[in-house]
Amino acid sequence: MKKIDTYQEIINIFNKRLPSIFKSKNVRINQVQMAIDVADFLFNKSQKIMFVEAPVGTGKSLGLLVPTALYLKKKNKKSVYATATINLQNQIFSKDSVVLQKLKLLKDDEKILAQGQSHYTCTTAFYNNITHFSDEERVQLNHFFEICEYGLFDELYEMYPDFDKSKEKYLLLTQVSLYNCLGDCPGHLHRKLYHASIKNLVITNHDQLIQSYLNSIEGRSPIINYENKIIIVDEAHSLKETFLGRLDSKNKFNFKEIPRPNSTLIDKDYREKYAILWNAINNLNKKFFVVNSVGGNSRISLEKDDIKCLKGIQHILNKSIVSQILAEEINRSSRRNQSDKLSSIIEKINNFIKPIDKKWIEQDPEQGLSFHRVTLSFEQEFSEMINILSRNSKIIFMSGTLTTGAPLEDISENWKLSENNYIYKNYPSIFDLKNQAIVYIPRGIARPSRENNQHLYDMKAMLPKLINRSHGGSLVLCTSRAYLSEVAKSLRDSKQIKRMVYSQNDGDSQSIGKSFAENLESILVGSGAFFTGFSVEGEALNKLFLSKLPYPVPTDAFIELISQGYSDDDKYYKIIVPMMLKKLEQAMGRLIRSKTDTGIITIFDPRIAPDSIPHKFIESLGYTVTSDLSEVIEFHKNSNSQRISVIEETFNVELLTIPKKAKDVKTVPKEKQKKSTNSSVRKKRKKKKKNKSNSEKQKIIPLINSEGKIRVISVYSAPRE
Repeated sequence: MKKIDTYQEIINIFNKRLPSIFKSKNVRINQVQMAIDVADFLFNKSQKIMFVEAPVGTGKSLGLLVPTALYLKKKNKKSVYATATINLQNQIFSKDSVVLQKLKLLKDDEKILAQGQSHYTCTTAFYNNITHFSDEERVQLNHFFEICEYGLFDELYEMYPDFDKSKEKYLLLTQVSLYNCLGDCPGHLHRKLYHASIKNLVITNHDQLIQSYLNSIEGRSPIINYENKIIIVDEAHSLKETFLGRLDSKNKFNFKEIPRPNSTLIDKDYREKYAILWNAINNLNKKFFVVNSVGGNSRISLEKDDIKCLKGIQHILNKSIVSQILAEEINRSSRRNQSDKLSSIIEKINNFIKPIDKKWIEQDPEQGLSFHRVTLSFEQEFSEMINILSRNSKIIFMSGTLTTGAPLEDISENWKLSENNYIYKNYPSIFDLKNQAIVYIPRGIARPSRENNQHLYDMKAMLPKLINRSHGGSLVLCTSRAYLSEVAKSLRDSKQIKRMVYSQNDGDSQSIGKSFAENLESILVGSGAFFTGFSVEGEALNKLFLSKLPYPVPTDAFIELISQGYSDDDKYYKIIVPMMLKKLEQAMGRLIRSKTDTGIITIFDPRIAPDSIPHKFIESLGYTVTSDLSEVIEFHKNSNSQRISVIEETFNVELLTIPKKAKDVKTVPKEKQKKSTNSSVRKKRKKKKKNKSNSEKQKIIPLINSEGKIRVISVYSAPRE
C-alpha cells in the first residue's frame, strides 16, 4: 500500500480541486506553502503558538482553513475563528466556509456565525415595544421572525432595505435575557448554540473570544467555548488593543451619570463649589479637539488635577447623600431611590480614583465623555490570556502586518514570547507593486502641527486637482475625526468636484463602503474603520490619499501602558514608530487588491523624506516613492496604455518546502498504485535512496522577485517514489 501524507493531500486540493471550484487555473504557490506550514504546525510541532504574516492576495483565509479542516476531520477536533471586523467575519462564513463545504471538509450544520448581542433582534423585545411600529412595520417584522435564520439585523435589512434603522433600539436582543424571552426567538436560540461544543467551526470576533476568556477566569460561563480547540485569530495586529477595550468595559462610566450643578440631588450648601468642579471636568472635552486636530486619538490620560476634581465631586456627593436620605425619611411621598442613584455614582468614582490603575477619558459622538481604567499590570494580563488560551489549544495568529522587518524582536516586544515558544512564517507579496502603484509625496505642503492648520489647508487645496487628474474612485483616509469632517465638507463644497462624496460620518460604514464601490467615480472620506479590512478592486478605487503618517499620540493611554519602564527613545523607536508603520502598511494596502489593479497613493506628509524611516519602509514593501509630479503623470499614462496582464503561474511542486516527515497519513488502494516492471529502474531508485542520509537533503533554488533581485530559498528535496 502506498501512503499519501497530508501535505500531498493539501497539494491536490490547491492544485486540482480548488481551481475546479473557482474555474481558474491559477495556483498561488505562497498559499499552498502556507497551508503546508500550518499543517506541519498542527500535526507535527510541539509548539502551541504560530504566527503567520502574509500580505494582501496571499489567500490567507483558505490557506489556514483548509489544513485546519483536514486536522479537525482526522483528529476529531473543533475550531474557533476570530476576526477583528464584522465584514471579515461575514466573509469567512458566507464565502470561505462554503468552499470548505464544496471540498467535503465541512458540513453546513457544522459551522456557526457568532456575532455580538447588538447585532441580533429579539421577538419579545418587539412585542414589548410594538406600539413604536407602524402597521406596515409590524407585518414586515412578523414575516421576518417567521422566516429569518439567525435573527440578525443584517437579515432584516436584506429583506427590507428601507426599514427604519432608528427603531433598532426597540428590537435589540440586549433588552431581554434568554430566560425572560418568550416563544421561539431566532436570535436567542442561535446565540444559545455558541457555547455548545457541537460545531466544528465557530466564526466569532476578538471581542467575544476575549470576553469568553474573562468570563472563564471570573467563574462565569464563557460566550464561546474555546477549550481544547484550534484557535485562529485573524487580523491579530489589533488583538491587544481590543483586549484593553474589554478589560475596561466593566469599569467605565459616563460623565452624564454625574449630576449636573443645578440638580436637586446636590446639597444647596455645596452647589457653588460643585459647579466649579463639574465645569472643570466638563472642559476635558476640549482636550479631544486639540489632540484630534493633529492625530486620531480616542484616549487621553487623566492628569493629577483632573483626579483631584473627581475626588472633590465625590466628597460633595457623599455630603449630599446624607441630605437625600433624611429628605426621603421625612417626606415619604417624595420621589424615592434618589440616594441609591447617588450611591451608585459615588461607588463608581471611588473605584475609578484608585491609585493603582491607569486612567483615561474617551469621547463618543453619542455617549459623550466617559471615564476608563485598567490595572497597571495590563501587559502581564495580556500575556496571561495568551498562556491560558494556548494551554489546551493550538493558536494561529494571522495578519498582513504583524511585524515591521524584525520578526523576533517585534514578537518579543509585542507578545512577550521567547523564540522557542512559537513558530513564525511569512510570505512575500504576489503583487508587482513597482509596476502596479506609485507613491507620491507632494512638495510644498506644510508639516502637520498642533500650532496651526496650514497642513489641513494645503491638503484641502491640493485634493481636488489630484482627484480630477484621472477617472475612477478615490479613497481619502484621515488620521483624525477633525480632518475627516473638514475634508469631507471641503470636497462637497468644492466647485471643482462634480462627483459623489461619501463620508464615514454619514452612517453605517458597511453601507457607505458598498455604495462607494458601486459608484465608479465617487469619493469616500474615511478614518479608522477603513484603514483595514476594506477591499474594492478595479477602477472603483484607483486613487488613495492619506492625510499624514498615522503616528499614534504618545500620551495615548494604550501607548503609556505598553511602554512602562521604557526610556523616551525606546518608547519612540520600539513602540510608536512600529505602530505607525503597521498602520501605514494597512492603509496603503487598500489600493492594490488584485494583480490587475493599478493606482496612485498620495501621502500628504513632508516627513517622508529620502533616507527617513517611513521612506525606507515604503520602498522595502516594493513601491516607488517620488515627489516629482511628472513621474506620477507618466506612471498614469503607462498604466492606461499598458493594461496589466496576469500571467498564470505554472504550479511547480519543486518550489515548495515540504516538511521532513508527516505523521498523519492515509492509504490509497493497491489498484490505484502504479507498478514499475523495470527491474533496473527499481535498482536505481534503491541505490539512490541508500545514498541519501536519513535527513532530507536541501537544494538551493534561486527565485527572482518583482524588483529583479535574486532571493535564495532552501527547499527540502523529498525522495521520489
